[in-house]
Amino acid sequence: MFQPSTQYKNRILPFLVLCVLITASYLPTCSGEFILDDRPLVKDNLFIREFSRPAFYLSHEDGVSGESIPGYHTGYYRPLINLFYTIDYKIWGMKPSGFRTTNLMLHLLTCIMLYQFLRKMLGKSFIPFSVTLLFGLHPVNTESVAFVSARNNILVTLFSLISLYYYLKNSKEKKIWAGLFSYFSFAMALLCKEFAIMLLPIFFLYNRLVVENRKILKDEILSYIPFILMLFFYFILRANVIGSALTPVSTTDPWKSLYFVPLLMIYNLKLILIPYSLHSYIIQYPDNYLSWKALAGFICLGFLAFFLWRERKNKIFLFSFVAFFVALFPVLNILHTSAVTKVSMRWLYFPMIFLSFSCVWYLEKLIKVNRLFVMIGLSTIIIYYGTYSYLLNQNLWHDENTFFTQEILHFNNMFYIGGFAESLLDEGNIREAEKYFQIAIKKYPRDANNYINYSALLIDTSRPDDALSYLDKAKALAMTHNERGEWFNNMGMAYFQLKEQDKALEHFLKAVHFNPKEHQFWANLGGAYGSVGNYENSISALRKGLDISEDSIQLRKNLAVTYMKMEDYEKAVITLEEIPDPEIRKNRDIQGLLRKARNKLLSKDY
Repeated sequence: MFQPSTQYKNRILPFLVLCVLITASYLPTCSGEFILDDRPLVKDNLFIREFSRPAFYLSHEDGVSGESIPGYHTGYYRPLINLFYTIDYKIWGMKPSGFRTTNLMLHLLTCIMLYQFLRKMLGKSFIPFSVTLLFGLHPVNTESVAFVSARNNILVTLFSLISLYYYLKNSKEKKIWAGLFSYFSFAMALLCKEFAIMLLPIFFLYNRLVVENRKILKDEILSYIPFILMLFFYFILRANVIGSALTPVSTTDPWKSLYFVPLLMIYNLKLILIPYSLHSYIIQYPDNYLSWKALAGFICLGFLAFFLWRERKNKIFLFSFVAFFVALFPVLNILHTSAVTKVSMRWLYFPMIFLSFSCVWYLEKLIKVNRLFVMIGLSTIIIYYGTYSYLLNQNLWHDENTFFTQEILHFNNMFYIGGFAESLLDEGNIREAEKYFQIAIKKYPRDANNYINYSALLIDTSRPDDALSYLDKAKALAMTHNERGEWFNNMGMAYFQLKEQDKALEHFLKAVHFNPKEHQFWANLGGAYGSVGNYENSISALRKGLDISEDSIQLRKNLAVTYMKMEDYEKAVITLEEIPDPEIRKNRDIQGLLRKARNKLLSKDY
């Protein structure tokens, strides 16, 4: 019988321990839901249901769909992301737990690759294992792993690590296949997220700062030609798709952006080195150029620069910090983006891998002084990171209700107040929902979604005139196709309550035009047609809704009511009996309709 060798066990054991400990910390995420950007980019993304031709992926802007505001650009060109989502959809269906599990698996692969890289670069002591574990458990990384739509950060990091690993292997061992694999991985990283552009200056930094037998500069530059050519074709594709090689959004004050770069650099470093009170940050520049935060950024960056100068002879340490800030460059807002915040935890996933090199160096230095102290300190930090990450995955990133509750009530992050009000409405907490909707509208008067959702509350509480008033205020605001469909649907519901059937029908028809995949809009349209005696169109609309969502109880109920108005009680009974028994038993309206239809069917008068 085959027995694994001790050497094999020793090689595989660190990988198993890494996977087990990191997975344990992320267990709550596997039962989580789609949240925030996951909905438009994944759940409602029709492009991921089927595989498409390569030309489609290469010509598609990330985050832009048929439902987006006309002329809207995100500035994000990430062709491979939809492909990876499609693979997920084929495996899991539209189960958020499946998509989140894939994110966790990719995170584990990234950690394994980082461990392999650190061992190759810095030796086989337990320190590379410890540093990899710190990266894998770091609370800052929970946002990238928990958010399905943040997967691009994991993928660009994974492919960048592979590219860097095989680039160094080719440089040292002159393996042609390693060079080809490095080029391929670089291309994959580029097509996952624009952060990969920074790999080229990082290669240069490594060759200038770390490599002992450096090439002549001319020869070194020639070795970058394959990467430069890929970048050239990437920028051509990017410009063709989003209309700009860099970003279609221009900053109004570039000097302001440059002035606050030290603040952003130190703020990001603080999140990594002192991870506490982490959440979904909405950070803007200070109002005053001489604010204490801005001045603190300059002072802290000055101290860091002095420290790096003092340790300049340690090439790994110097490379690590400089590469970290180079990797951070795309989110320092020097080149403006469409993001609503200047700082985000998910943006740190990629830069953190370079900071891990200095962490190895620092631990090796400390362990020579006091090994016991280092072991106790490492154990404490690992326990803290693992526990904190578990709590974040369970109590913040798990689903939208927990997310909005934490952001509003714990962190006082008013950016999400509209979402919090919507979650309260879903829970049936009308009074609190109305209170927060009014705050949201006052604070964000240009956000049409707050008006639309508040009007739904007013309609549910039989205040159609108030609903029409708020919807009228939102009419001229920018909306996506889906939001415009919701607007027309709510207008229709308000007019329906006011018994203005012609106006209700007019708006329901426009609602299904803007969002034909929303079955509830077809249910409302079918019900409105039935109320004016247009039974043929009522049945047609309700059937279209059932084609989209065959399990919809509201659609079947409306269809049965239409059949009963037509005195076709047999079809009414058949339609109602297709509703699952548990749903019938807990719905008195359906029970009453079914009883009435059966009685009419058995009646001698029928």
